[in-house]
Amino acid sequence: AAGRIAGIVLGLCVACGLAVWAYSMTAWRKKTFIGPLLRFADRSVKYYVGGGMTAKVKILFGFYQISTVLSSTYSARLPDKYTSWTDNLANAISIDWSGFFLPEQCLGYGMRLLAVALSPVALIALLMGTGIALRLYYWRAAPPPRERSWYAEAALGLLDFTPAGLVLIFLFVPSVSVSIFRSWS
Repeated sequence: AAGRIAGIVLGLCVACGLAVWAYSMTAWRKKTFIGPLLRFADRSVKYYVGGGMTAKVKILFGFYQISTVLSSTYSARLPDKYTSWTDNLANAISIDWSGFFLPEQCLGYGMRLLAVALSPVALIALLMGTGIALRLYYWRAAPPPRERSWYAEAALGLLDFTPAGLVLIFLFVPSVSVSIFRSWS
């Protein structure tokens, strides 16, 4: 199970890195095959930022987080008219990723709950480590009279992926909260 988890995490990191690298290649915008896709990504980012969609998506996602766990986690008694569509939405969107990565036969319930609760921390630590590694790689590749010391670059590397870490926290809150609250119900 640990090998599968490591393989999937490494594969996701490599895929995201390749996507960022391809997006940064400005000369590829004129290529026949990948150019239209990159230009579409440019336009999408422009309209997303121009329309102020970040706040709107956060509000929509926050509403989803609250509406899907209200009846199951907090034991709130709500009319069937409300709970039927929220339960259907939660069942359609909810993916038990811990069941995919950690089959029930491998770990007991306590260890599985611990893995679910600490997995966002591990992903954020992986992001921060990646930021430090990238900064130190570019620092080492620079010519010798460097602008900053290595520890200043490492500190900046921590800050590079902090926004992505905050997004991960925002995305993981519902699933981790539901898992923890369900352990006591």
